[in-house]
Amino acid sequence: MNQLSQAVSGLDRDILAFIEQGTENDQEFNRLALAAFELQYNHVTLYRHYCQRRDITPKDISSWEQIPALPTDVFKDAAFCLLPSETSRTFITSGTSNKKEQGKVSYDEGGLRLMDATIKKAASWMFFPDNIKALILVLAPPPEIAPHMVMVYGMNRLIEYFGLSASRFLIQKSGFDAKALADTLHRSIDEGVPVAICGGSFGFVNFFDYCTSKGLKFDLPQGSRCLDAGGFKGRSREVGREEFLDLCEGVLGVHRDYCVNLLGMTEISSQYYDNTLRNRQRGIAAGRAKVIPPWTRVMAVDPDTLTPLPAGEIGLLRHLDLANRGHICSIQTDDLGRILPGGFDVYGRARDDGSRGCSLSIDEMTRIIGEAK
Repeated sequence: MNQLSQAVSGLDRDILAFIEQGTENDQEFNRLALAAFELQYNHVTLYRHYCQRRDITPKDISSWEQIPALPTDVFKDAAFCLLPSETSRTFITSGTSNKKEQGKVSYDEGGLRLMDATIKKAASWMFFPDNIKALILVLAPPPEIAPHMVMVYGMNRLIEYFGLSASRFLIQKSGFDAKALADTLHRSIDEGVPVAICGGSFGFVNFFDYCTSKGLKFDLPQGSRCLDAGGFKGRSREVGREEFLDLCEGVLGVHRDYCVNLLGMTEISSQYYDNTLRNRQRGIAAGRAKVIPPWTRVMAVDPDTLTPLPAGEIGLLRHLDLANRGHICSIQTDDLGRILPGGFDVYGRARDDGSRGCSLSIDEMTRIIGEAK
């Protein structure tokens, strides 16, 4: 094992322990963030040049907030990988038919283990705080059909960690069988089995449209829940969050507190969940917000100067994710949002170039809902 591999292995052990511990520790977070930055600065050439143009080196900074953030757009043009020779999985951003506009993020085995740990820990807190097993039904293709889709990877891990044996993905090469999903929901009601429906936000909307066209309504068993990822701007129409929650209650019979939105990005290893289900379990009355896990930090920055903004002011969201050890920990997005008590909120993209991300591709896959059924 060479010197870099030894350093990475030791850092991975520390980050993994920090994720699994799951407690706030600003001093340890800062230490790990600076250690990851030093490795990335020294061994990712393009990132080092990027930092040098900003006159920032590891010896110049003492806080994670000073680590240069890499814009998400650059992943479309170049690879930023700490251990490129050990790449075991590459995920590709979706939402456009132009392959030149798709970003790529590569993971080595250690990086995947860190991401797996974030998936398990965050979901156990935010989506399964009641520690149940559910029939997980995913509005997405399985990994063998979409191996480069990070949402599919994450949903497969949810099935592994929290799903009953009959859990499955619902989009196959032949398309999406909405009738089969409706039949499965009817059986779950008959058997009293809680269901967790997961997938792209507009995949849900397309299924709701199918149910409306067939006059279908469900009263899913107690403990059933929904997890949607992405946004609500599809090819045919746009759906607001409150309308979506009304549809979850009206069509599925799932209380809006059990409807959790997930923010995930190909460029970021960790996931940010709404606080509603966890708060309901704890009897906490609080506004809906995305919870920031202890191994991440989120700030809003001024769109023009990229300087940090006070809590409550809307700006571009910047993420520092320790689980991004394998590529770049500090990521600058073009998502507009603000820091709130207990988390943050997202309002959309600063550049409105149409629907992007996993939700769009799931929209395209599920719009054929039962047309031949």
